[in-house]
Amino acid sequence: MEEPKTQQEQTNQLQTLLEEKERQIKELIERLQRLHADFENYKKRQAREHEELLLRLEDQLLTEILPIYDNLERAFRAFNKNNDKDSFIEGIERIFAQFHSFLEGKGVRPIPAVGELFDPLLHEALITVEAEDGGKVLEEFERGYQRAGRVLRPSKVKVSKRKVPETSQSPESSATSHTKEG
Repeated sequence: MEEPKTQQEQTNQLQTLLEEKERQIKELIERLQRLHADFENYKKRQAREHEELLLRLEDQLLTEILPIYDNLERAFRAFNKNNDKDSFIEGIERIFAQFHSFLEGKGVRPIPAVGELFDPLLHEALITVEAEDGGKVLEEFERGYQRAGRVLRPSKVKVSKRKVPETSQSPESSATSHTKEG
């Protein structure tokens, strides 16, 4: 049989247990602080890597655009040297076709506008005019573009709104309506 513990033994045992728990708490706090510091370093590293990735993507895009820029520069240089308008226009048309192919290759597509039903997700109405056939795009001021189902820029358009039929009231019916109210 176990002898009953004295108060001093119980106090010593509790003191040892308390010291052990304090040591465990200290270890957990230090571990938590290290994890917090690691996580902060991870966030900073991710931000740096994200910025670097964006720069690489921009560099890649710029590298693809540079030949178009070079061709424009050559066209202007040739025009300044020869002053041949026809060759210059032909060169600009080729450069436009090259740029158009570049955009198509990136999946950029124009948003259909004139004659289409107005869609506020695709079109930005700058002007509205009354017409018999309301809700249609009548004119496109600036072409809109989309890519992969997302709008890059909405089309800026003139839109028709349905004419409100004028209700003509004769003086008699107008007078009758006033007398009925009163």
